[in-house]
Amino acid sequence: MGGVDPVQFPASFRLRAPTHGARGAPTHPEESLDMDNGTGSTNPFEGLLRPWFFPALGVTVAVAVGVFYVAGMLSESAVGALVVVIAPLALALTVVRPVLDRSAGGTAAALLLAGALLTLLVAVVPSIEAVRPGEPLFVGEFDRADQSVALPEGTAGRVLLLVSTPLGGAGEPQVNFRLGGFSEPVQGKLERTFSYARVGRGGRARVAHDHDADWFEARIPEGAREIRLERIQGQSAAGLRVAIYREWLSHAAAWLLSLVALAIVAAGEVRIGRDSGSVIAAGVALGFGVVVSYNVTPSQAVMPSLWAVVLGAIVGAPAAVLVRLVLRRFLPPSPAKKGRRPKGEEEDRE
Repeated sequence: MGGVDPVQFPASFRLRAPTHGARGAPTHPEESLDMDNGTGSTNPFEGLLRPWFFPALGVTVAVAVGVFYVAGMLSESAVGALVVVIAPLALALTVVRPVLDRSAGGTAAALLLAGALLTLLVAVVPSIEAVRPGEPLFVGEFDRADQSVALPEGTAGRVLLLVSTPLGGAGEPQVNFRLGGFSEPVQGKLERTFSYARVGRGGRARVAHDHDADWFEARIPEGAREIRLERIQGQSAAGLRVAIYREWLSHAAAWLLSLVALAIVAAGEVRIGRDSGSVIAAGVALGFGVVVSYNVTPSQAVMPSLWAVVLGAIVGAPAAVLVRLVLRRFLPPSPAKKGRRPKGEEEDRE
């Protein structure tokens, strides 16, 4: 053809047919010609990049566990333990999603990974303590006030007390008690409360809730040889049972580490330069762990643990937003990552 020189294309050049919209126009005409320089997607986590994947996975596993529980194949404590592990694990994986889809790298990725690991530990450890604490160091039974029970060797230090008694009588009984022999006296209350549930169309039924067991933090001093029931008042159908467990993580330490974990995740998200949902997921997980540690016992583990997911979101999500807002005033985003969105989110928008 006269003096027209042939055009040479690189070996990696390939022609790709354009995709068409509803009216036949190419949606991305610029993608019809693709120069592949060997930088195609090789991410092994490609299928995990959708924002809904990890929460959906957690819900699916929770439903499966619920089926086994209803069928009587798992105990209350075992199901509760699975719930308090699965929920924080799914949320911790959501925290590191920007790392999996490679939209976060360098410092941001390191912060998110460290924050996710700390979040998982702080959420799971106190929850497992509350739901499935294992074998107690010591169990004491008290039938009357001023009764003492001898302590075995090796119980000194920080401990958790699981105090329980069956509530007697009708109505709304309460049992108030005070235990001595610790660095500070342990006193508390066990009670029955009532709520109303909807029955049929417009009907309501009164439902009783026996709060007949609760956790208490205490410290047994060196050289202590016994604990005693200094006072007990109220209606109980049997004696007061006190089970002593070694404390792994105190409430004060859990609160402090929760703030640290939240700050680390928030710093990683700020460095990314966009809202990835990581800090919200961390806040919900940490709130979940706090709620479980204060409100769940081995005998009533399933429903309180499920409600803790909702309460954890109510408590943790606003705290996460607040921490992120504060850090944005002091920590600039990474210029290399600012405004970049992962491939999964771009496809969802299209």
